[in-house]
Formats: sequence, C-alpha cells, structure tokens
Amino acid sequence: MLKPFIRTGLTLFALSFLLPTVNFSDWVTLVLASVILTLLYSIIRPVLKILTLPINIVTLGLFSSVINAILLWLTTYLVPGFEITNTVIFGVELGWALTILFVSVVIGFLHPLVKIFI
Repeated sequence: MLKPFIRTGLTLFALSFLLPTVNFSDWVTLVLASVILTLLYSIIRPVLKILTLPINIVTLGLFSSVINAILLWLTTYLVPGFEITNTVIFGVELGWALTILFVSVVIGFLHPLVKIFI
C-alpha cells in the first residue's frame, strides 16, 4: 500500500536531478507532492479517462498526456514549494503549458523504470 507513494517520490526526486526546472523547497515538500500526485493519479485520473474516452479514442491515446499534465499542474498548485519553471530544449523555450506536458511525459517514462527497482 505504501509502494505507489514511494515510487512516485523516487520518480519526482530523479526528475529534479534530470530536469533543472523541477524544484522542491525541502524533503517535506517532496513527500507531500508525491502523496498528492499519487492520490490524484489513483482517484481522479480514472474518472477523467472515462469522461474523455471519445477524445482519447480519436487522438489514439495522446490525450492521456494532457490528462497527466493537468494533474501535474494541479499538484504544483496544491503543494507550495513544488514548482516547475519553463524549460529550454534545443535552444527553444517552451511555454509553461508545454513544459508541464513535457515533464508529465518524462514522468510517464521514468515511473515504469522506478517500478522495476521497487
């Protein structure tokens, strides 16, 4: 029961090292962000996936990334001290919304890797 929280915490911790735009003020913020993000992913995400199923079918599943980005934005809004600033990729500065989308896609890649080790 505690494993999803630990996996999300380790994913966010690894993400803060990989991307300099993801910042935590302290360890308590990291734990709180992982708890809130895990709860949002396990409670609200399935409901949103069912509600947006027609859009998800038309876009061949790409709208799931938008749902994940919305939940990540909600986490940054709910947890003070957890912030994601604009990212620069190959000399192009992404806007705030594209940065959140990029970070949520990276979380989608990192989370299964962390799941292998835990």
